[in-house]
Amino acid sequence: MRCFFALLFLFFSTIAHCTEVKIDGEEGAWQLLVDGAPFYINGAGCGLHKGKGGEDYLKLAKELGANTVRTWGIDQGTEEYLEKARKYGIYVCAGIWINSALPEKGVSYFDIGYKRKKEKEVLDYVERYKGHDAILIWGVGNECIFFTQDEDEKIALAKFINYLAEKIHKIDPKHPVMYTGSNYVELKYIKEYMPSVDIIGMNVYPTLRPCHGTYLYLKMNKPYALSEFGPPIASQSRKEENGAAIELNDKAKAIWYRELCSQIEEFRGFNLGGFVFHLGETTQESMTWWNINYSMFKRLPFWVVYEFYTGKKPLNMPPQIKLFTLDRASVKPGEIIDVRFFAEDEEKDRLRYEIKLSTTHEGILQYYVNDFIDVSLTIRDGAAKVELPSKKGLYRVYLFAYDNKGNVSSASKTISVD
Repeated sequence: MRCFFALLFLFFSTIAHCTEVKIDGEEGAWQLLVDGAPFYINGAGCGLHKGKGGEDYLKLAKELGANTVRTWGIDQGTEEYLEKARKYGIYVCAGIWINSALPEKGVSYFDIGYKRKKEKEVLDYVERYKGHDAILIWGVGNECIFFTQDEDEKIALAKFINYLAEKIHKIDPKHPVMYTGSNYVELKYIKEYMPSVDIIGMNVYPTLRPCHGTYLYLKMNKPYALSEFGPPIASQSRKEENGAAIELNDKAKAIWYRELCSQIEEFRGFNLGGFVFHLGETTQESMTWWNINYSMFKRLPFWVVYEFYTGKKPLNMPPQIKLFTLDRASVKPGEIIDVRFFAEDEEKDRLRYEIKLSTTHEGILQYYVNDFIDVSLTIRDGAAKVELPSKKGLYRVYLFAYDNKGNVSSASKTISVD
């Protein structure tokens, strides 16, 4: 009987274990301590653990060398998500979505009723998962001040997030709170109105240097994390003749990811690490703009980040697209275009090509903005004929070059049907 109670005590003490995360040090030497041991975030933004085709994106995060993943909302950071993260030995920055102030849509941070409802939603989530040992950080809000237009609402929202941070600390003193802003433009609100936020999150595209410089200038006196980092966004990119943003190919994107990894390491001690954007599926701007993967296939930016996180060289690299052209930028509905393409593989792997077409809406803060469209096409010997849709609009044509080692490269161009 004594043995039974001893085992019972051991069982409950094990499931009751809660990782304790603290911030230690001073400016230039900040670090996270996880159960007393130094911990640096090698992270990936991974909002959905399961893809549309059943892909296991947390498994892919493990293969990337990530030790932490980030979600954006409580609808993403479910018990199933947290349990799978724990299975792979990965921590979670658990995102809690906070809406921007849109009084015309019933969202105002002067509305006591709205704030009470949101407070309950947030604190219930924290209460439910505060003891889960996959939790590393509570991520409260993402660029919501940036997307709020009215200045008084911005200040009210910043104060509300600070209030939530205070409440979270009382419920769960073992995990820090992070607020994420758009690059450096929200730092002044964090400094003035959010003293209870522990970590400054900055979504960084495509360079850290102006963000770090502003952080130093404002004397923020708390560590930051790159809550997202990646290549230029659509508004920073050159335009094609039809006005759509030019999407960089994988080789060009990899240069930006490599430079950002270098900057993260350069300013380590001011920052606690970062979360590459993005692992999984998001179709903002295009089907391939942000993702360092395509389904379970690994793209060149994936391997750049892998090398930074693990210190290991990839055993096999994706092919490189050398040629991808459309014979026209504008066609009539239902017309056929000629596509030419060519890719090389340094390991001489056998290559397989695929051409796809999608809508090309430029969306913000949404996962699924665009979709692939079924088209009639033929591919042979580095050339293809693609029949465009009968519906007028702007579309994006993609080339995918696969090797037989689990890698892919992609490139895209837009075409107008009018």
